[in-house]
Amino acid sequence: MQLNNDHNVEVRDLKPNQMKQLISISLGGFLLLLTSCTNTGDKALYENWLNPPLEYRMNRNLHNFPLDALGQDSLIQVTLDNGWGGFALNVPFQHYLSDEGMKATKRFCEEAKALGMDLWLYDEEGYPSGNAGDLVIKEDSSWESMALYLKDSIVNGGDIAFLMPPGIPEMIVAFPVKEGIPDYNHPKNLMDLYDGSWLEWKAPPGEWNIFAVTKYRLYEGFQASIKGGAKVGANYPSLMMREVTDAFIRITHEKYADYMGEDLGKYFTSTFTDEPSSMAVQFHTYAYNHAVVPWQEVLSEEMDQRYGYRPEEKLVELYFDDGPQGQKVRYQFFHTVGDLMTRNYFTPIKEWCEAHQFQSGGHLLLEETMIAHVPLYGNIMQCFRAMHAPGIDILSCFPEQMPVHSPKLASSTAELMGHTRVMAEPCPVADRAVLDGKETPAESVRGHLNMLLQGGITDFNCYLQLSNSDQAEKNEFNTYVGRINMLLQGGYTASEIGIVYPIESLWTKFKPRYHKVEGWTKVGGATEEANQINQSFIDVSRFMFDHRWEYTHLDAQALIDGVAEKGSLNINPFQFKVIVLPSVNTLLKAAWSNLQKYAEMGGKIIFLEEAPLNSDVNFPDSEVESAFTQLYSQNENVVFMREWSSEELDDQLNNWLEKAIVLEDESLNVGLAHKKIDGKDVFFVLNDSQEEIRTHMTFNTRGKMEEWDPDTGEISSFSNGNQVVLKPYHGKIYITE
Repeated sequence: MQLNNDHNVEVRDLKPNQMKQLISISLGGFLLLLTSCTNTGDKALYENWLNPPLEYRMNRNLHNFPLDALGQDSLIQVTLDNGWGGFALNVPFQHYLSDEGMKATKRFCEEAKALGMDLWLYDEEGYPSGNAGDLVIKEDSSWESMALYLKDSIVNGGDIAFLMPPGIPEMIVAFPVKEGIPDYNHPKNLMDLYDGSWLEWKAPPGEWNIFAVTKYRLYEGFQASIKGGAKVGANYPSLMMREVTDAFIRITHEKYADYMGEDLGKYFTSTFTDEPSSMAVQFHTYAYNHAVVPWQEVLSEEMDQRYGYRPEEKLVELYFDDGPQGQKVRYQFFHTVGDLMTRNYFTPIKEWCEAHQFQSGGHLLLEETMIAHVPLYGNIMQCFRAMHAPGIDILSCFPEQMPVHSPKLASSTAELMGHTRVMAEPCPVADRAVLDGKETPAESVRGHLNMLLQGGITDFNCYLQLSNSDQAEKNEFNTYVGRINMLLQGGYTASEIGIVYPIESLWTKFKPRYHKVEGWTKVGGATEEANQINQSFIDVSRFMFDHRWEYTHLDAQALIDGVAEKGSLNINPFQFKVIVLPSVNTLLKAAWSNLQKYAEMGGKIIFLEEAPLNSDVNFPDSEVESAFTQLYSQNENVVFMREWSSEELDDQLNNWLEKAIVLEDESLNVGLAHKKIDGKDVFFVLNDSQEEIRTHMTFNTRGKMEEWDPDTGEISSFSNGNQVVLKPYHGKIYITE
């Protein structure tokens, strides 16, 4: 057997502890090893399995290191002794971009690479990325990240003192309120009354809705101002502007090329960009009730060029209109935000990295909820598409808190783009807050890492210290992860189910309100309609994990790119047999058309909670409505569930597809990742519980199989239907011969 290994790994001599692992292999596994090693590639694979190469192990995030050779060498050795694979690093913050710091960085990287360590280039002084400390914004203060701020209030006639939102007024009006409903067709202009922070108005009798919109920077109470340590807390530039990214690359990335050479791939696997965003979500410290959407002059100019209006001209529609016109304006607004963020930040960095022989990667902000995707990025899968190695951060290492859709969003996008790396940044700050500053218990950490591997993560850049473990246990953790990671490399996810990312539908329902971060997985303040779409997507993703249905997230671009053939939507290398649309009412016309063609050619579709309504052309689109109403009324392969349950959805999928594995007891907490690698089926089966699991397991595959245990290093033959034993929060890999 030879699995794909495109990393050209050099096999290293086994250390004494790895020799002990070799000796501990069961007799059956040892005989299997001997009989299987018929060529050099197989021998290298088995030796690497016992002692996974450093590139498959987890890395440490390192923002400061000694400048002297002795201190550097000592740090590198300690890291290797604890089983880590490398570092995500930058020029030390205390010597940021200085000659002394850059020379020390080059020396450190040369020594680490000579020992085979994996290195990622962290691209910022602190976070969020894009400002190079405060060097970018100092070049031109007009580049600052801005927003449209709304404050509205219902008042009664008489003397009114209304505290304005900060910034320059764009619109101040009052709408008469009749029977609790503002009359937006008869505004009363109050701009002439503005005189500083307070608006003083003698309102006529009756109820009025004061509506005030300003333009102001995104700083106080936003992520840019919440800094500590080396994070400087500078005003933040707008990443919708290309000149900002050009300056950022020139100040940071090109400095590394100047000191280390144009071929940065000699040192680094990828860049690591850290939480760049539009900044337009209030954080915990924000003290006011303002509805905020990202803005910069480039956004208004782009919308005027595309649609013939500036967003300032349609503020009522943007903020309040539930009807077709409001849905259309919000669709166009956030679609433009996504295009500008992708085109002017992520794409230039990707292109620069390609020119310097390495990849672009990192993670974004609040990937866990679509309520944040809209104002921060417009469309997070679109941004991920412009990265070689998209990623996520995870702020709790308790597996029960894992948002399973989050790693899948990043890994699905990478696979759709033909990329092979997906990053995670385990950082258990949420756990420390409830554990008196301590890290998550070791076995919970293992369960959390299993779920990240199951979700498609290939690279770990950690703030997780494994501080509850001694040196031997840290080695064991890193070996465990490295073994699984190595065997899951290459190939593609064996998913026949595509779950549509309903971001366009969310745009139409995302009436800007007083959104505020309420936790690492939650942004509060959204409307009920917006929350329903977000929750539907999360629930379907969780259902797939719990019921062991392998799946891939699909955006509108994937639906457009897919080729409809008999019974499948083919997006190389995938062949999707079922497309699930959770609360999807809006898609590009071309995506609807291709889905219709797919259904007419025997493809299976499940609409959950929402029916097709809008395209990017018409709001609503009668052609789209009519076509799909006819399909799910006449085509038994097109199903609409206005309300759904896990049992109902599982039954429907079982009618159409065969599960990759069947358990003797289907209620057990067993997770699954299923890949196709070099024509072989590779199954990663994990125990997502604190109890040992023993169950007979049947895999939907042919031929002989092998069981690879990453905990012990044992390898043994496996017959379909045999009992599988999984220790708490442990996993095993099963491979067809």
